[in-house]
Amino acid sequence: MTLQVRTLSSPVYELLLSISLYKRQTLMKYLELGAKWPKDIELSISPELNSLIASKENLFFEDILVLLIEQSPYKDKIDLFFEWLGNLSGGELFERIAPLLDVDRTLPSDLSSQRDRSLTLLKAWNEQYFQHMDPGIPDRLNRDAEEKNYKLKNQSQEDVVLEASHFIIETTSVKSVCLIPAIHLQPMSFIDHLKDTLYITYPIKDAKGELTEVLRFTKALGDEKRLKILKFLSHEPSTFTNIVSEFGMAKGNIHHHLSILRGAGLLNIHVRDKRNTFYYSSNKEIAKELSEKVDQFLK
Repeated sequence: MTLQVRTLSSPVYELLLSISLYKRQTLMKYLELGAKWPKDIELSISPELNSLIASKENLFFEDILVLLIEQSPYKDKIDLFFEWLGNLSGGELFERIAPLLDVDRTLPSDLSSQRDRSLTLLKAWNEQYFQHMDPGIPDRLNRDAEEKNYKLKNQSQEDVVLEASHFIIETTSVKSVCLIPAIHLQPMSFIDHLKDTLYITYPIKDAKGELTEVLRFTKALGDEKRLKILKFLSHEPSTFTNIVSEFGMAKGNIHHHLSILRGAGLLNIHVRDKRNTFYYSSNKEIAKELSEKVDQFLK
């Protein structure tokens, strides 16, 4: 199987990712942002914006917006992207999105209205939150994407995907992968499976974050239950359900331990034919990676 791998670096996507995290507020305690981040943001943005976000029933349009970001000539300019997106007709939105979704996924008839509501929300979020972030974010995202593009020319596509995200693609139903560098999701990677393409959002490396990485690594290894899970997963990849069955622990506890191990880069996730069923395995490069992290920190 030969994957076609490309990268997408965009501050628009980072903006979209940040509001999605704020709206959903899942896994926050496992992210570098921390569990307090949503509350801090709630206090910093207007009551009107908070109300607008809370009233949004779902993020359907935002979840497929990556398809339009990738197609836009203005993916690196937030205001110009907003203008470009706002000028697309309902028919153009459909023509750009529908071919990239599974045939059984129905698009709503009010795409234009959903786009307009999304734009109102994203513009307010940009004004009150995102534009006040580090202005160097676009450059950081671009540098990481350029590094991945260089590796894609000199290494196997699968190796680059694994190194960036700890995902292993083992299904022929996936024809291409789009690697998207991100800051808000640090230190996790996540995927969206749209038709025959995986959009993998992965955390960029922080050149000054050696101490954080070492602490994350040692914390993950400093628990007996997590060590036992790692040992179990070193034999063969296993699903979440099988891990729960093996250890007889509550699903919430297993999820907690797996999230910590994932955040430390100690697990690989195998994507196979069955959608939304993932297989976990131990990262066999654990000893080497720990040694490299400690050596880098001590320099």
